[in-house]
Amino acid sequence: MSAAYKYFISYLYEDGGGNVDITLEEPIQSIDDIRGIEKAISDEFNLGDSVTIQNFIKLNN
Repeated sequence: MSAAYKYFISYLYEDGGGNVDITLEEPIQSIDDIRGIEKAISDEFNLGDSVTIQNFIKLNN
């Protein structure tokens, strides 16, 4: 079983903001990881290309 990394993510989009918790197989290590999460949030909630992560916090498992 691989490790899981759980994060609380705060984001902004064109009409407001929101937050989610996500679980990843690998830790966030690069801007590319963040951009991928922005795209996943955008796709999940149908927010277009306007999602920008404001902050993220790794949660204890």
